[in-house]
Amino acid sequence: MVIDFVASTGRTATTYLASVLNDLDGVVGCHEGYVGSDKSREPLLPLINLENAQAYALDKAAERIVAEKRSRTVLEPIWHSIDSNRIIDVAYYNSTLASALLSQNPESRMVAIIRGCEGFVRSATTLEGEDPLPVGWPRPTKELTNREKFIAMGRIRPRKGTKEKSMWAEWSAISRNIWLWKETNRLLIDAKERFPDRVCLCRFDTFKTNPSLFWRVVSDGLKLDLGETPPQSNCDKFVNKKPTGYQIGEYSTWTDYERHSLEVSEKYIEERANYDC
Repeated sequence: MVIDFVASTGRTATTYLASVLNDLDGVVGCHEGYVGSDKSREPLLPLINLENAQAYALDKAAERIVAEKRSRTVLEPIWHSIDSNRIIDVAYYNSTLASALLSQNPESRMVAIIRGCEGFVRSATTLEGEDPLPVGWPRPTKELTNREKFIAMGRIRPRKGTKEKSMWAEWSAISRNIWLWKETNRLLIDAKERFPDRVCLCRFDTFKTNPSLFWRVVSDGLKLDLGETPPQSNCDKFVNKKPTGYQIGEYSTWTDYERHSLEVSEKYIEERANYDC
């Protein structure tokens, strides 16, 4: 009985990935704890909501959270309740918990997906109106709905005593989401370096431009049988499009400070990332 994981910043077709994995024989694919991303049913796995921020902010919190919600002791009765011995959990919060998940589940494997910084920031940043998929930080002065406030409580932010924390109040939504992108992906790279034989690091661009390669790496990394015809990236019905579309312009329209932050952050991630595809 094994649980494997897919992790990313979010906004990387994770709903679609969970649905594809759930269609494989012998596999139960979950999206943030829900089988096949179906949130009309009760979640299969214990939900992880605000714990994402706790895992980032407090030393040892990630280990405690995994022990309470993703340990073998917790998962054993779940395995016995389903007709499968294989669960794959796809979730953005797996990034913050990545090393703890793999440490406490020594048979588990992980696929980590990194999207380009500009694409993530443009997709995740909301300036006005309700964001039905609030992955990133909104405009600091934006009035939030109760749902947005609740989800924001679980979003990571700079630790106390850091340079980034002292600058946080002055940062725009773009700057905050550049930081969010860098820190989330840093944690994925940390897990890859700590468990090199159990983590596959994939570019989101590969998923879009070369789906055959992407799925071959995923199937090898997770030890899956995808059959003779691997899935293609025709996932339009699973795409979580914002009703208002992108609310910020392209990189060229950002401030000098925002562009510099992106360049520094992307350089840091690219220099450390050891991609499998």
